[in-house]
Amino acid sequence: MTVRQRAAFISIFCLLVCMKSSPSAHAQANSHPPIAVKVQLVTVPVIVFDEKGAVATSLKKSDFRLLDDGVVQQILYFDTVRTPVSFVILADLSSSMTRKIPFVQEAALSLLDPLDQQVENHDEFSVLGIGSRARRLVPFTHDQQDLHQRLPLVLTATGESTALFDGIYLGASTVRQEAANQRRAMVIISDGGDNHSRFNIRETREFLEEAGVPVFAVMAGPSFELPNILPKTEKKRTGPGAPPQIPNLPIGGTDADYIGPAERRGPHNLSVLSEVTGGGVFTAAHEEDLPRIVRTIGLAVRYQYVLSYVPIRGKGTADKQTNKGEEENRHNIRVELYPKDNFKGYSTPYYKHAYRSAE
Repeated sequence: MTVRQRAAFISIFCLLVCMKSSPSAHAQANSHPPIAVKVQLVTVPVIVFDEKGAVATSLKKSDFRLLDDGVVQQILYFDTVRTPVSFVILADLSSSMTRKIPFVQEAALSLLDPLDQQVENHDEFSVLGIGSRARRLVPFTHDQQDLHQRLPLVLTATGESTALFDGIYLGASTVRQEAANQRRAMVIISDGGDNHSRFNIRETREFLEEAGVPVFAVMAGPSFELPNILPKTEKKRTGPGAPPQIPNLPIGGTDADYIGPAERRGPHNLSVLSEVTGGGVFTAAHEEDLPRIVRTIGLAVRYQYVLSYVPIRGKGTADKQTNKGEEENRHNIRVELYPKDNFKGYSTPYYKHAYRSAE
């Protein structure tokens, strides 16, 4: 480098240093500060039944009214397109279900697509069984024709205890880790009893609340009430709305056919675990109703509405967040059909009624 080149280099370097340290340079650098935008898009899948109890599939965005913490929200995105679903079938094969296994098999088969729609819809299915432990019987597969042949072979009675909570935990984990489709659901066919799980109902509920997998449970058989066995005076309740307290009485004269404590807790277990996910419990009045109910659940999941919005917070939300401690970021959702007079007899019971924000 020559002396002249060296001098020019030094001059340019000094000029740059002066510009960097000058007030005008600082003002210029700070004239466009970074913009931090915190937006949370909330997505709410909703199932709607019409006045006849069938899945309603022809509603429009304008037919819905959505509230977040009591504030009406603007629905930004509305989806009604039939999309592929990843289903987990969780079948109770324990001793309490032995007599109902043929109906469990038929109900599981009824969740599959009709033969002429199986290829185009790209649904996938995984099958789990519940005994004294949860077992994966069939990994996720799109081959529904193979499932038609395999399900009656793998869904067989175990004669074991019931690890229902472990099965639900495994089912939700399977969906989260292995499901290929964005739309997902778990369908449980059980009497709801549990007497052999490592996880308890609280741990299972907390896991489901964060898993994002809607759970639909079908009670296998009539509800566990025995009005013809016990006099009404013995149906004592421990509190408002508590279920009848029914002792362990043998039914039909066999040692294996009775209603034990685990089975009596079944409806409560399934209700607690499904409702937190936006799903629900369906009770078959007769065991032969199981396939029809499961088939209806499958249609409801496949044709559910998906509403998305960016929450608008109302006055008082900030106070609620600072005064409720651990509940500070919990928000309640309400979905209605609007105007109500146009939808008499319709119901929207199945959607997730609350979520936690990252605020």
